[in-house]
Amino acid sequence: FQHLRIQLEEITSATDNFNDENRIGVGGFGKVYKGELSHSKGRSMVAIKRLNPNEWKGQIFFYEEMNKTAESPLNYRSEVELLKLLYKGVLLKGGKTYFSLNKKGEHCEMISIAECLGLDVKRNNFSTKYNSRFTVGTYHYLYTGEILKTHVTTQFLSPGITYTVNLVFKLPNVFRRCIYYIGLNYKLQGETDNSISHMAYEREDGSWMCELYQFTTNHKTIELQILFCSFSDSCWSIEVEGIEFRPMEKVQHKDENQPISDSDTNWEENMPTDYEDIMKLSENSLQWTAKEEAYSVFRKGFFISVGEKKRCIWFYLDKNGKKCCMSQLGTSGTKTFFPESRFGVAVQWDSLFFFIDVEVQSRLVSSETAYAIYLVYKFPKDQSKFDAPVSVNATTHGSDVWYICLSSHQTPVIRPKANQNTHNPVNKPEMKGFPQQRNDGWMEVQIWKWQTPITIYKRLMLTHLNEKFGKLIVEGIEFRPI
Repeated sequence: FQHLRIQLEEITSATDNFNDENRIGVGGFGKVYKGELSHSKGRSMVAIKRLNPNEWKGQIFFYEEMNKTAESPLNYRSEVELLKLLYKGVLLKGGKTYFSLNKKGEHCEMISIAECLGLDVKRNNFSTKYNSRFTVGTYHYLYTGEILKTHVTTQFLSPGITYTVNLVFKLPNVFRRCIYYIGLNYKLQGETDNSISHMAYEREDGSWMCELYQFTTNHKTIELQILFCSFSDSCWSIEVEGIEFRPMEKVQHKDENQPISDSDTNWEENMPTDYEDIMKLSENSLQWTAKEEAYSVFRKGFFISVGEKKRCIWFYLDKNGKKCCMSQLGTSGTKTFFPESRFGVAVQWDSLFFFIDVEVQSRLVSSETAYAIYLVYKFPKDQSKFDAPVSVNATTHGSDVWYICLSSHQTPVIRPKANQNTHNPVNKPEMKGFPQQRNDGWMEVQIWKWQTPITIYKRLMLTHLNEKFGKLIVEGIEFRPI
């Protein structure tokens, strides 16, 4: 059948770029065209069906077949109702596979840990403490130091989609943060070196997830054998629900400092009432003759000096007219000349921990507005020391601790062939505690948030969990509305 392997260019040419004059019918999967093709055995008239994803017929046929494999019959009266049920998720027969769709219609699949381990739920170490999407009691306790070998088989993934392989589990309520340090060591069967998933983050459904691998599908069925070796002592036990295959989200970075444009039609409403007092704090003489020109100055930003120590602050308004500012750090670290910084200098951190004194006057932030504090930084040439997470401790609130990542962890990629990358797994979806690339070339990560009081003061202690900060280059901390 080698002569039937036809290139797309030849098909396009044979149908005159799928011209309607060559259309001979319409099927459930799309339109059908006639065409004449040349091949090694001569020339042949062929019928070519062009699949139309907008018609959904092919997908609906697949989903109706999925309904037959569901653990319980699905009650729906139309294709739209069927799709809504699949967006929520369906437990398949046997109670060990959970199928769902994301917003793009891509297939998601979670395999119960009981299926991955080949264990009998009734006769093994499973928990009924939490409600599971699988058969009741499919949470398996995983203890520090325990070696766990899993065999994961999927059947319903979308071809050509980049997926992440994720461990889904529960943590005790005492661990409820946005993200948490898990330090999970694992590897695929046949690999010699362990991989490490440093961070786990909380999902909307209340469970936790850490990313293990990424890969691009060529087939609907994927088999993986994963060996879990150990995880952080801070997680003395976790209760694993399953292993999920989720399409990877694309990251789109936001430009918080958008220049003023014709679309800023509400500039008069967005102008702060105390704008003249703030402009008096400017280190330089600001030139403006009309209020609209003053607003343009605020949107672009300018330097001001505040406090007894005359701290230098970059002040500006965001596109919604909210006050924002960036402040240099105090004496923590070593100040060095750095022309890429708007301040002309930056601070280098080279220790296991550092203190950040966060202080901002109420007139520099908008009232009744929730704010977040962002650390703005760059890496030195050697970035290898920044893979481990950093703990952030509000010393004024005792043991109030959470975790951040300074670098986007390089998740291992399962390649279809040796030395072949299918994508670049650098960026993560935008989540609290994970870094983002700014348009000005710097990195940023949210380190705290609060509802605006009269005066903001907080002392934060940042501690690297593995080594020193390795001469991290810090421009300052930025205050922006959430």
